[in-house]
Amino acid sequence: MGKTAYLLRSIQGLFAPERLTCPNCGHPHALTVARKYLVTRLRRCGRCELLFRVPTDDPAKNRDYYEHEYSQGITTEMPSDEFLTALLRENFAGSEKDWTYYNRVLRSLGLIVGARVFDFGCSWGYGSYQMSAAGYSVVAFDVAPTRRRFARDKLGVAVVEDPLAAVSDLGLAGTFDCFFTAHVLEHLPKPCAVFDLAAKLLRPGGLFVSFTPNGCEPAKALHPEWNKWWGEVHPNMIDDRFLDRAFEQSPRVVGSSPVGEVQLPPTATMWYLNDLSGSELFFAARA
Repeated sequence: MGKTAYLLRSIQGLFAPERLTCPNCGHPHALTVARKYLVTRLRRCGRCELLFRVPTDDPAKNRDYYEHEYSQGITTEMPSDEFLTALLRENFAGSEKDWTYYNRVLRSLGLIVGARVFDFGCSWGYGSYQMSAAGYSVVAFDVAPTRRRFARDKLGVAVVEDPLAAVSDLGLAGTFDCFFTAHVLEHLPKPCAVFDLAAKLLRPGGLFVSFTPNGCEPAKALHPEWNKWWGEVHPNMIDDRFLDRAFEQSPRVVGSSPVGEVQLPPTATMWYLNDLSGSELFFAARA
């Protein structure tokens, strides 16, 4: 969507009360922490503590946007057969979508070869493919039908058309060792729905693992471009306060990338791995 169209839509949203409440929990009260274009604001929910952009998006239009409008370079643009062959020849090594770091973090968390991983928001399958190549048994989902078909047909990724059906109809509830999501939560109108899905899919003791742009205060203070990380494409900013509240019953860790060896606390507390000043936020919690 062009900037003018986005601003016009945002102005219209200011007059719709349902576009001003927290999209995650519906709470009406929030504190403004940043502004852009004199129209859009980043607000922190007074209940769940999500940092969300107002006016919020119409959830009914969210899927269409990511199928037909969202464009983010190689993240969304499916490669030609020739380019894909070159990427596969090197297992994506050295490319923009090299998953070496993410696979190392998963190993550090104790995921062994054969562990079952649900990749939520797999785009066209580059991460799912590399996790499979690392020895994990991967099932994946992406909201965009065209990209998940590419993942299935071109990369051999086991994809599901509907993650809720994976729970109710495919017998996958409680069968995964890890629910993995990389740079997805910041796009969603309701992150708690993903947390609920993860709780259904994970076995007892399984891991929820996420990577997102870093919404934490130390990153805001260090990176002048922080205010550009939220807007039309990223309606949410994910930070330690929101994740701490959402997973307060779980042992959990948080840190900004790159992180080294990761160990979760033995009790339902949050451990900080570093000062949270990097541009990418890592989070893990045990079910």
